[in-house]
Amino acid sequence: MMIWLKKCLYAEKEKQIGPFYLTMFYWRKLPEKTNKSREISIKDINIYIIKRIIILLFKWILFEILYRWITNNIPEIPEGIYPVRIFNWITKGIPALTPFLLFYYAVTTFFVTITLSLGYDLFLIINGIFLRFLITLKDEKSIFFFEKQHMKHIKEWCISMIYDTNHMFRYPYLSTSPRDLWSFRWQLFLNESFKELAYLPARNLFINRSKNFRDAIGVLAAFTMSAILHEYLIFVLFNKFSFDNFFFFTSHGIILVIWESIFGSIKENEESSSKRIFLRWSIMMMIILFTLPGFVEPFVRHPRWVASSVFSSYTRDPSHNFNFSKFLNYDIRYFSSFKPLET
Repeated sequence: MMIWLKKCLYAEKEKQIGPFYLTMFYWRKLPEKTNKSREISIKDINIYIIKRIIILLFKWILFEILYRWITNNIPEIPEGIYPVRIFNWITKGIPALTPFLLFYYAVTTFFVTITLSLGYDLFLIINGIFLRFLITLKDEKSIFFFEKQHMKHIKEWCISMIYDTNHMFRYPYLSTSPRDLWSFRWQLFLNESFKELAYLPARNLFINRSKNFRDAIGVLAAFTMSAILHEYLIFVLFNKFSFDNFFFFTSHGIILVIWESIFGSIKENEESSSKRIFLRWSIMMMIILFTLPGFVEPFVRHPRWVASSVFSSYTRDPSHNFNFSKFLNYDIRYFSSFKPLET
């Protein structure tokens, strides 16, 4: 919505901006070229839906296995936020974490990836079912408040979702650079938002400076916005600030800028490309493992954030589950405690 309002503010002509409800179909940009034919049959859609359902079921089973292990092996986390523990480790030699904690955080992050990708896989199945319905329509009839030209664009968008769009979580553990992780493999849904609301505005403030400097400022602004967004999410869920997520995302923004300044100008060749890829992957994994506690710990400290299992029959402490009704009642009691100002 903020991007739509921004485009309305800077639009020269009113016709350049479409109605707001159409923005639900434009969270990503359509590719300029595609190698896949736009002609698609009902049979193709049926095969696609079946494949996505099989993948969804496989991930769900994996979700249940990881859920059981994570909830039965919740570790004791050291006191203090992770950046302070790193400082104490450097200055006083006090360990910031244990090998088991690091392993637990890695498994938890993989679990989060599976959990989030499940929602996106379900969306892909719904997209396939909706596209199957659109293909059966003749003459691209209008539906509800969508006009004929809108239905044509929506159909093209749904087809492009199948053939031209990478998955929202595209094997992030195979990342070979910070840019590879954040631009192509992790949570692609928010890329355009951070680009439009943070990267481009911050970059344009220094239009007279060098390109590298402007890019660095834009990257830092985007990661800072992401850090603030995650800290707000943690505050809403647990009613406290952690600053761990702020450390995690701002650190990765700084690392991305440094990485690009070192490796960005290096040209690849066929002989050394495989070695360079493995080296970069190894360095990237070390960076992720070192900073990972800053991302995971705020949630692990409050296990109620984990969604309840559906198929597992084992028991779990109910106090660990997030009770949405109690959360709403708490907010109502909190705001009702305020008295109006006397005039």
